[in-house]
Amino acid sequence: MKWIAGILLLANLALAGYFLADIQGPAASSSDSVPLNVEKLSLRGQSRAAEVPARHTPESAALCVEWRGLSLDEFVQAREQLKTLTASRVMSFTEVPLNTRHWVIFPPLPSPQSAAQKLGELAAAGVQDVFVVKDAPWRNAISLGLYANAEAAGRRVREVEAKGVLGTRVELLPRQGTDYYFLIKSEDPDTLKSLSDIKQPYTASRLARIACPS
Repeated sequence: MKWIAGILLLANLALAGYFLADIQGPAASSSDSVPLNVEKLSLRGQSRAAEVPARHTPESAALCVEWRGLSLDEFVQAREQLKTLTASRVMSFTEVPLNTRHWVIFPPLPSPQSAAQKLGELAAAGVQDVFVVKDAPWRNAISLGLYANAEAAGRRVREVEAKGVLGTRVELLPRQGTDYYFLIKSEDPDTLKSLSDIKQPYTASRLARIACPS
């Protein structure tokens, strides 16, 4: 009889194990599916985000206008009108000489003594036709010559660099007695209308849109 009881006990244990495995199986399967579902949701979210185009705020483009053809008296009057217009609108203007020269200089030094020392160094290097500038705003700079165009000025710069002199630069200077014109810059299209209004009395002058200088 003992062996029959043992067989029944083993059968009961096997049956209990079967039901326990059946109960735990779906739970384990459910827990395993959670990361997969989360991953899929995450991927769908990334896909939607990629489909939304980025919104860029357009930047205002600057407008530049040249105002030429003014006589000397008209130029003075127009300057004052532009100053008034600048106070009420977002704009700026510069006075540009029609005729310029290219000035090769070594930038201003701290004192007349340091300028004289630099002049001696240039002479020792074999650089000729140089002098110390006495007047502001270029006081204590070293002048290396005035040239009619950028090409000639560039040749002078290369000449002194070949002698070991570095740090020179080229400045634009107005020719004596030259006329000027206005270069006007604004990001407000209505400014162009205002310019047309103030230009009307100056019948010989002309306004022209240009690409803004870099």
